[in-house]
Amino acid sequence: MGNITVVGFGWRAGQLTFEAAEALTGGDHVILHTDHCNCAAWLREKGVAFETLDGLYEEIEDFDAHAETAARAVLEASCAGDVVYGVFDVRDRSVVKLSSLAPLRVLAGPPTEGPLLALASGEARCVEASDWETFHLTARENCFVREIDSRELACEVKLRLMEVYPEESEIWFLPGGGGPIAMPLYTLDRAEGFDHRACALVPAQRDFMKLERYDVEHLNEILRRLCAPDGCPWDKVQTHESLRPCILEEAYEVIDAIDEGSPEHLYDELGDMLLQVALHAEIGRKHGEFDISDVTTAICEKMIHRHTHIFGGDHASDAGEVLGLWSKNKMAERGQKTRTEAMRAITRTLPATLRAAKALKRAAEVRVCAENTEETLETCRRTLEKAGVGEAALGDALLALCDLARQQNIDPELALDAAVTRFIDRFDVGERDMLSRGQSFENLTAERLREYWALVKL
Repeated sequence: MGNITVVGFGWRAGQLTFEAAEALTGGDHVILHTDHCNCAAWLREKGVAFETLDGLYEEIEDFDAHAETAARAVLEASCAGDVVYGVFDVRDRSVVKLSSLAPLRVLAGPPTEGPLLALASGEARCVEASDWETFHLTARENCFVREIDSRELACEVKLRLMEVYPEESEIWFLPGGGGPIAMPLYTLDRAEGFDHRACALVPAQRDFMKLERYDVEHLNEILRRLCAPDGCPWDKVQTHESLRPCILEEAYEVIDAIDEGSPEHLYDELGDMLLQVALHAEIGRKHGEFDISDVTTAICEKMIHRHTHIFGGDHASDAGEVLGLWSKNKMAERGQKTRTEAMRAITRTLPATLRAAKALKRAAEVRVCAENTEETLETCRRTLEKAGVGEAALGDALLALCDLARQQNIDPELALDAAVTRFIDRFDVGERDMLSRGQSFENLTAERLREYWALVKL
């Protein structure tokens, strides 16, 4: 197989570098991505034979499929000897694909956005117009959009850009064969001169007051300003402890928004909850404890490690199997070897009813339940059987138990919390006894389970 040299020949006549010109006239097999370029005319003047891949445009409409086919055509040609592959810009998709198939020598020419580079300040993101659906943009960066080859494509690009940048933003449009033209972003598709050479520069917008949409990093920047020594008198004195009540309050307000069924109310309340996360992260950053990247890293690692049916070798065919894997992976992650350890790890600051539900759920995974034949519970059970097990009936039963606690001058939260602790202690006794005998919950019959539970309740 011969060597493959990729040459970026630029968008206008005279942009060929000496190195590129030598490669194109060096006697190797020359293939141009398209005949519609100044380089083709230059090669004809020099009497250099070449072929093009223009036929692929007529055969294949999908951009990715076109890039794949073009790359393989160049690769096949290299089987007969050295090949020089000429493209406008070496960032072309076909070059990216070709680089994954064979080693390349790359001679980069002037970039598409060359004349616009002098107008940009700071970091810049370069994207291909045809990728408008998958743009990952932020108003904090300049954005170069290249190969805006039609008015229809310009319209799609404009709408996508206006999701991030203010529609009145002044941008620079570089038409094919012309010089940079300043215009408002919302008028991009009204310009003239669209072809494969056309590109645009959307300058970064760093003034918070001019933005119409914000991302998470904008939130972090705002909080850094508010929590600075000369920032907001309230924000800059907050601590993790002082914000504890806010976390619960915002969580309940999110639940209210979900129950209300209003998307607008929900995203507004989720924003308040996100503020709490970002504010805690900023407080952590100020004190050298952690920052927002530690928060996102922790949750990403947790989601990857617990979804082993997606990111590992496990299999789960339904939601029930997923929950089983989640529980298993969570125990392994925390170094928990017994069910009791997992139950004791349930947060003690949870409301007692929620803590009870989580403890009972983990016990139920190994077919253990909290049996109780107290008269009050029997009465509640009969009530539920009569009314049907539903949210209202269960609520009435819980309300009746709370009323009984009131009559006995007992705090129901404390009573239930203590009951959960006793239940976990009894579970612990049974589990340790079984493990000492080389047995496990999973291997016991239902009758043997009842015998064990009766023993540990004594």
